Amino acid sequence: MKSELNKEFEEAFKSYKEELGFNSSLEKLDSIFFIRDQIQREDYISKDLGRQVARRIVDLYNSWLGYIHGLMMPNPSSMFSVTESQMFDEQEKEELIKLMNKALELTTRNTLIGLNNDKEKEKEFIDYSVEFWDNEFKPKLIKMMNKINLDWDEKAKE
Repeated sequence: MKSELNKEFEEAFKSYKEELGFNSSLEKLDSIFFIRDQIQREDYISKDLGRQVARRIVDLYNSWLGYIHGLMMPNPSSMFSVTESQMFDEQEKEELIKLMNKALELTTRNTLIGLNNDKEKEKEFIDYSVEFWDNEFKPKLIKMMNKINLDWDEKAKE
């Protein structure tokens, strides 16, 4: 990251964190949501840094939601999508749907926070996004991706 932009971002983030009072560190948020990458790619720091950070959080969750949705409702013209969908039984799909529901609640909560400009809810959103990722979403993604990888590995040996 450009050193000047990085310094400006770190200062803005420090002020943002002090203003809201959330617990998550920049390092932790960046390790999950790649916020610095977004700032570098856009070469821009919003005057409302909170909305920019929240958008990056939601982008990551939405990306995974799209993938999981493809497992639940595969594109019938995609051999990959149909094959991966068939790797899961009904109980596993039900677990993934529950995970999707929780992630969708999180992403729509962010929309409400933005519409209402609710800084207290924004504070909770930031910390919950990290907690949810670490304690539930990522572990279930790892389990899901391990299953997919093992199934593809078996198919590759056929």
